[in-house]
Amino acid sequence: MNKQNFALDPKYYGLPDLAELTDYRIWDSHYHGFMTSGQDIKQHLQMIPYIERMGIERVISVDIGGTLADPLDSKPHDKDQWEILHKDQRFISGIMPIDPGFPAESVEKMKKWIAEGPCIGIKYVGGNKRGVTCDAPENDIIIRYAVEQKAVIYIHTWMKVGGMPARPFGANLKGESTPMDVVALAKRFPDVQMICGHAGGDWELAARVIRPYENILFEFSGADPHSGSVDLAVKELGADRIVWGGHGPSRSYSTELSKVLDANISLKDRKKIFGENYRKLCQGIFAKKGLKLVI
Repeated sequence: MNKQNFALDPKYYGLPDLAELTDYRIWDSHYHGFMTSGQDIKQHLQMIPYIERMGIERVISVDIGGTLADPLDSKPHDKDQWEILHKDQRFISGIMPIDPGFPAESVEKMKKWIAEGPCIGIKYVGGNKRGVTCDAPENDIIIRYAVEQKAVIYIHTWMKVGGMPARPFGANLKGESTPMDVVALAKRFPDVQMICGHAGGDWELAARVIRPYENILFEFSGADPHSGSVDLAVKELGADRIVWGGHGPSRSYSTELSKVLDANISLKDRKKIFGENYRKLCQGIFAKKGLKLVI
C-alpha cells in the first residue's frame, strides 16, 4: 500500500471504516437537518452525503412541524417536510416539537403530525413562552395521547450553571426542563418510556438522578464530549437505557460517534446504544403505521 492510501485508510488509525459503521445499524435519534427556518430543505439535502458517509441507517428529525421559538407555529415549508418524510421513509423519520404550556393545542398538532401524518413522536424543546417544564400536571394529556399513539417521547434537558448563587440549572431558559423534571414526570407515568436528552448537560449528575427510574432512557447528543461519559452511564444505568444522537449539523458525527466508540464496552452494548434500543422504543408506532422494522 502506498503512503497516500495508508493515510486515508481508517483502519490504520484504529477507526471504524464504512463497513463497520454500517454493521452497527446506527439510528441518529437527534437530527437537526431541518432546523434552519426557510433553508431547512436545502440544509437537509446538503447533509445527506455525510449521513451516508458515516453509515447512518436512519435519522430522526426533531424539528418537524415546528421550531424552538414557536413549536406550535405552522410554516410554509411544513408541506416540504411532510413530503420528504413520506418520500424518504426508508431512512428518515420525524418527531414534532410540542409546548406543555399549550397542552390542548399540542394534542391537536399531534393528531395532525402523528395520528394522521408521518411523525413517530414528540419533543419537549429547550424553553417555551409560558415557562412550563415537562413535569407540569396540565401536560399529562400530552403524555396520555402520546401513549395512545405509541409515540416516542423525547425531552430536551439541561442544567445550565448560573444564578445567584451559581448552581446547576440556575441559568436555564424559561421552561427548560432538567433531569429532575423528567424524574417527576416519570414517577407519574412509570410504565411510559421517555428519553432524557443531552445527558442533562452534566452526565455525572444526570445519570445518577435518573438511575432509579427504569422508564427513563439517556441520550448524549450535543453535550460536551468527555472520555468516560458513556462508560459511567453504562455502569450506572446499563446499556439498555442509552440511545445515541448525532445532533448534526450543529455537532459533528465524528465527535458524537466517538463518545460510544471511546467507551470500554462490548460490541453488543455498542450496537444497543447506536440503534437497537431506539428501534425497540419505536417498534409500537412503526407497527401502528404499517412500517417495516427489523430490531
